[in-house]
Amino acid sequence: MSVRGAALIVLAWNQWPTTRRCLDSMLATDLDAAQVIVVDNGSSDETPLALAAYADRVRIVTLPANLGFVRGMNAGIDAARADDDVVLLNNDLVFEQADWLGRLRDAAYAAPENGVVGCRQLGEGRRLYHAGGFIEADELWGQQTEAGELERDVAQFTRTRRVQGVAFALAYLRRDCIDRIGVLDTIFHSYFEDTDYCLRAADAGVATIVAGAVTLQHEQHGSTRDDGGFRARLWQASRAAFADRWQDRLRAGYRGDVAWQGTTRWPYAHAHLARSFVRRLDARGLRMAHVPLAPEVPSPEDFRLALAGRRRWAPPAQAAVVCGDGTAFARARGRVRVGLGFGEWAQVPAGWRDAARSLDLLLVPDAFQREAFRAAGADLPIEILPIGVDADYCHPRVPAPRDPARRLAFFAVVDALARDAPDGLVRAFRAAFDRDEAVALLVLVRPGGESPAVTETLARAGGGDPRIRVIADWAHPWYQRAQWLAGTDVYVSVRRGGGWDPYAAEALACGKVLVAADFGSQAELARAYGVAVACARSTDPASGLPWAEPDHDAFVAALREVHARREERLARARHDADAFARAHDIEASADQLAARIGELAGLRAPLPAPRPHRPADLPRPPSGQIIVLGMHRSGTSSVAGLLARMGVAVGPEQDLLLGPDNPKGHYESARLHMACVRRLAAAGGDWRDPPGVATPGAVDAFRREVGALVDEFDAQRPWLFKEPRLCLLARELLPLLTRPLFVHVVRDPFAVADSLAARDGFTPQAALALWERYTRDAFEASRGWPRLVVDYDVLCAEPEAETRRLFDALRAAGVDGIHLPPADVVQAWIEPNAQRVRAAAALPTAAQRALQAAIADRSILADAPPASLVAVPRSA
Repeated sequence: MSVRGAALIVLAWNQWPTTRRCLDSMLATDLDAAQVIVVDNGSSDETPLALAAYADRVRIVTLPANLGFVRGMNAGIDAARADDDVVLLNNDLVFEQADWLGRLRDAAYAAPENGVVGCRQLGEGRRLYHAGGFIEADELWGQQTEAGELERDVAQFTRTRRVQGVAFALAYLRRDCIDRIGVLDTIFHSYFEDTDYCLRAADAGVATIVAGAVTLQHEQHGSTRDDGGFRARLWQASRAAFADRWQDRLRAGYRGDVAWQGTTRWPYAHAHLARSFVRRLDARGLRMAHVPLAPEVPSPEDFRLALAGRRRWAPPAQAAVVCGDGTAFARARGRVRVGLGFGEWAQVPAGWRDAARSLDLLLVPDAFQREAFRAAGADLPIEILPIGVDADYCHPRVPAPRDPARRLAFFAVVDALARDAPDGLVRAFRAAFDRDEAVALLVLVRPGGESPAVTETLARAGGGDPRIRVIADWAHPWYQRAQWLAGTDVYVSVRRGGGWDPYAAEALACGKVLVAADFGSQAELARAYGVAVACARSTDPASGLPWAEPDHDAFVAALREVHARREERLARARHDADAFARAHDIEASADQLAARIGELAGLRAPLPAPRPHRPADLPRPPSGQIIVLGMHRSGTSSVAGLLARMGVAVGPEQDLLLGPDNPKGHYESARLHMACVRRLAAAGGDWRDPPGVATPGAVDAFRREVGALVDEFDAQRPWLFKEPRLCLLARELLPLLTRPLFVHVVRDPFAVADSLAARDGFTPQAALALWERYTRDAFEASRGWPRLVVDYDVLCAEPEAETRRLFDALRAAGVDGIHLPPADVVQAWIEPNAQRVRAAAALPTAAQRALQAAIADRSILADAPPASLVAVPRSA
């Protein structure tokens, strides 16, 4: 089976045992048709002789001396086949994941602008050495992860996401990316060349991403350890070259100075906001400085936060964000002053109200908090900043030890005795469940001044109950917080205080059931996604302010209800987790906060982003591989047959499908048809009921089948694939193809619906919905690639003129080896469409009308540049 060619380039310099381990582990994985190229960078040990034993499996490129990483890799790129994608690989990688290459391809072709792809890399002790990182302008210390810390692997960053840079210990470079950007820059010997390449890619609109589905082991610096300072000298020289090119550019990306006045330690909820937002605002062009509201030891867990703490700035900053107790609002040290806070009561203290009046804007996480400030008489602008979750750390796949007895495990976090009501929590748990029921309660008491009193209260209320476990004063790393949730089933946030609790939304993102008080910041989440516990209004004895007293009987009933419906509720929570995280994304929160600060402070607008890269932008013409896309009953068979009459190969005649609904032929390979049928079935659907996401195995099986056809068809270009199901699967085809041309066949959707109703018994609404799904998927899959559109209705009305336009468009797109069929051949093939579209039996939705209009005026193709966009125009 063949997929789109890939050259896997391994650079070796001495350290033969390291290279051998890399090659042996890699060659045992699923490499499909990839070519392995080993560049021997002037090795003086046994490497040259030992490589000879691999000559039947790898291509060896021998350099006369050690030319460095950059020139060595460039030699490998030069040796690769001209159309191959390229994967740069250190020889100190160990491959433990069989499908690593396929998953890198998935990420590379998930969007047309993707061009540089990295992966998760684990180092010694299963530490996350790399997951996509960044380089900051102040000190030019490149960081391998967002936090800069080598965290333990807790399944973080397992999604595909865009990053500033990836380490070229592994880098999948799409060929069109290399065509656009070139090879590695030889001003670098080794080091900084990867960051330079990613920044140059960004300038060209090429995205650098991390394929979170790929994890490799990286024994760092395997080829340069014990080198007597050689690596350090290389690093310094490359850093100087990088600074000369990029440091001023990176500094110019900052829009203004912003002081974050808050805490990274205590209280935890405010510290959570600092850890969540400071680095994200910095990445959005706000030069962040962190100013502690109280003396604290700088956090070692977040490089960007630590960097913000080291920055010097002259007060007042252009903007200040004060995140803390409401009395701190008056301490804002910026020309524009923004407060971010929340209280525990239905009405905040008068001192908070008075301090808030010094602000230009107060941001709160929800409507409850806004009303609490309004109830106190705060008359400044107050806006809601929804605070999302970090799905790179909080998701259902976070690993954690589980109770071996598989008891239903409840989890709660306690900081303060009066506010968190831990005695009420334990009483409700013990009242809800008999001692022989398979349940457990885990209570985390975080370090703080009230920790001893809280722990004593819990012990007294628990009465020695073995099902209740209290863990006190355990200061775990912040990035591991989701493991508490992952090891349990239900998060309980039933408190007297109504302050914002970050664990509530994170529990839902982790696929856990939420039980929370129907009061305060968690009430809305509990009502919408979990179980809300009724409360009675009460008074905080310390402040005299109104808060809540959870109703004991309601609390007990909530715990019982979750237990009685545990399977249903847990299954629903797991099913909804990813969708919840997408709808409540911390990145969207950071976008909103950065935009609001910039607007208030009059900061310079962000630098305009380069136009996203599209393969269609490149001068290289299509290869002669033509993919015909169109909904069932849209005229794809007619267009495919017309292309065949122009000389486009359609495969062996005995392989082409015929059917009673199309006696002239579908011009569709039976083998392609069955591959598509099996692919949809493997994901639990079919053409009538398209499935959602398929397993990687199903995608790979589909590619193996279709890849064999590509090999066969490639012997005679130009050729075409046509199968309506490809509308749903075209993106999965991309790694198989070399500069394909997509031909979209469109037809009036009501005619499609009419035909589906007559042939297959669809209702009008179902037929239009299916047309919309196929059409959107098809145009999205071809976005950025060379493509053209054929209107079947116009083709039937004006067969000769439209055929001429189609032929001219194909020739303009660079398709060779075709001819314009004679008029009598066209007339014999394209029959006038006598079918009249009946009056619509169902009204299209607004989205369907918009899609139809975008096709009609061709604005659906607007993402492609006019110079390279080839579309068959509609007739007047």
